[in-house]
Amino acid sequence: MIKSFLFAIFLLISTSSFSQALKNDSVKSFVDTTVALIKSNAVDTSNIKMIENILYTKAKDLNSVSELAPIYAEVFKLLKDHHGGLKYKGKTYGWNKPGSSANVYLKEKLKTEKSVVSQVIGKTTAYIRIPGNDDFAFKKVDSIANDITEHINKVNSAKIKAWIIDLRVNSGGNMYPILLGLKEFIGSDDIVFGGFRNSKGESSGKWEIREGKMLIDGIELVRKTQLKIPIKQDIPIVILTSCYTASAGEMTAISLIGRKNTFVVGEPTADYTTAVQGFKINKDAGLNLSTDYVVDRNSKVYTNNVHPDTEVVQGDNLEDLLKDKKIIQALRMLKK
Repeated sequence: MIKSFLFAIFLLISTSSFSQALKNDSVKSFVDTTVALIKSNAVDTSNIKMIENILYTKAKDLNSVSELAPIYAEVFKLLKDHHGGLKYKGKTYGWNKPGSSANVYLKEKLKTEKSVVSQVIGKTTAYIRIPGNDDFAFKKVDSIANDITEHINKVNSAKIKAWIIDLRVNSGGNMYPILLGLKEFIGSDDIVFGGFRNSKGESSGKWEIREGKMLIDGIELVRKTQLKIPIKQDIPIVILTSCYTASAGEMTAISLIGRKNTFVVGEPTADYTTAVQGFKINKDAGLNLSTDYVVDRNSKVYTNNVHPDTEVVQGDNLEDLLKDKKIIQALRMLKK
């Protein structure tokens, strides 16, 4: 207990001495504020002493926050946080983590694939492709969720024995309407199908279905369009992923992982499996921090990307699905 107390005093004196060494008051205030926010909220603070050292050392002789802002690219690299960043006067300073892989074909498709696509493959497999969205202001929840449901209705029938849910061009956006559109696939019984854990391993949000209602962090999501034919319980599903499946796309995949008869085929995802919160610093700046990791229905924590059950790299063909290597593999698995 005494050792912990002395260590706390040492940290306070150390940080205080760093802070006092800064010659510009606005720079000092900015660094003090951001360090405090990072300590209190970042999901990974294992490099916090190094971050403090870099910020206070490099800021020592600076005259303005404009000179300071670029240093935060290094800060976010040490936080291992490429999902967040410092927003300052319209610019973002963060860590552009190099991608572990690339898919030239799908990278081009991201520019044009903006709408939900559905069709029946063969006679008994339904296929739906759900792209990312830009609904960060939560103004399109109804329209996106209803559109997904309408596409499900378009291909669903009593003959359908399996589904392929394609998230390869889902590079992120608002996950709420996507989960709402896929509600009946996720589950019908009372279930917690995912959520978030903070840096202390504590639950910081739940995704659940209770009495047929979908609740995300306690907020009930209601969909206007209903299914014409129910989704068969435990019907086999293959989820398709790519290296561009990111953020909301990854959350969607995770919401289904752990469900009975559910498999992931494709490429490891883009590694944006954190919840990001924004913190205002002043009128010109804000700090976006990864504050929580996502967990699936079996309480598995995703500190990085989603790895497929069966990896299939490249070979994509959205023009002719029967020549698409990931779909060919999915159909093989569904036959088994």
